Amino acid sequence: MTNRLLSLAYYLPQFHEIEENNRWWGRGFTEWQQLNTAKTYFDWQQIQKPDTPFGDYNLLNPAVFEWQQSIAQKHGIDGFLVFDYWFGRGKKLLEKPMQLVLDQQLDFKYAFCWANHTWYNKRENITLQLQEYLGAEDYTAYFEQLLPHFQSANYIKIDGKPVFSIFSPRDIPDLEVFIQTFNQCAGQHGFQGIYWLADNTEPHQPWKKHFDGYNKSGSIFKWRKRDSWWFYVREKLARTFHCKQLGPFVYNYRGLVIDNDPLNEDPHQIPIVFTGWDTTPRHLRRGTILKGFNPQSFARHLEQIHLQLSQRKQHLAIQVIVIKSWNEWAEGNVIEPDTLWGNELLHQFLLFTKKF
Repeated sequence: MTNRLLSLAYYLPQFHEIEENNRWWGRGFTEWQQLNTAKTYFDWQQIQKPDTPFGDYNLLNPAVFEWQQSIAQKHGIDGFLVFDYWFGRGKKLLEKPMQLVLDQQLDFKYAFCWANHTWYNKRENITLQLQEYLGAEDYTAYFEQLLPHFQSANYIKIDGKPVFSIFSPRDIPDLEVFIQTFNQCAGQHGFQGIYWLADNTEPHQPWKKHFDGYNKSGSIFKWRKRDSWWFYVREKLARTFHCKQLGPFVYNYRGLVIDNDPLNEDPHQIPIVFTGWDTTPRHLRRGTILKGFNPQSFARHLEQIHLQLSQRKQHLAIQVIVIKSWNEWAEGNVIEPDTLWGNELLHQFLLFTKKF
């Protein structure tokens, strides 16, 4: 393969205090609290914690971003796909870290992924912040809020188009209106359009035609029943009847990630790199764990992706790869240096990128 690789890591901008989290979860809340109070449920379970110069970092500290950019770049990661939260009517959450990056023009390469989902307290089944879809006028307001980022030299662009991802396209009732609005606004401000990425999209779903690249980062979980019928039934019962004591639910990293869900021949389908999974710090017994994740199984996963890409008959000039994730610490889904494996996951990813 001679195509250029563009690797982006999902990035959670949650690690700072906000008024809403203080109200919902208690003063001073960030996900570090969930991580640091996490307990294990099995003798083999290990909780990953950050191994950074800043410890439990605060994303209102500019030095954190530049350290993250430096170590990511050294290991073949081009930038970060930062979750952005626009709920409609001008309501945003967790926007301060990226505003800091913009205002201070920090050395941090990024694009946004609209995390278009309602926020819930899943432990208590309570809605915290509703996601609304309000039409072209509201979408124009969202674009205008993003425009200074799009115009930044640090914002990632392909062919002069700002990269923008939608986490759940199926949830947008007027998806074509949203895409048309953003494309028109982009043209009015001198861009050639938007370079569109979509998550939670299968090859057969019709809206993929609107996107330059698509993937489904949750697709591995459709293999749960085959991997462990026992935990699959327990999980279904727990989620149907809100039984908190039936979990956590354990599946195998190899069974869900390595042995399943191959890429198809469509060059627009983007590979997803899965960096483990353990959501018990966030969801307690309602959490899910992928057993058997370590640097060795991660390397096998990367080798499988490389093999599948090399077997494709068609290739795009730029091959986008999305890492899930850089710093989802309360979901055990990280490639940032941690206390279990240090930089080894990053090292394995660097070896992977050198094959292109």
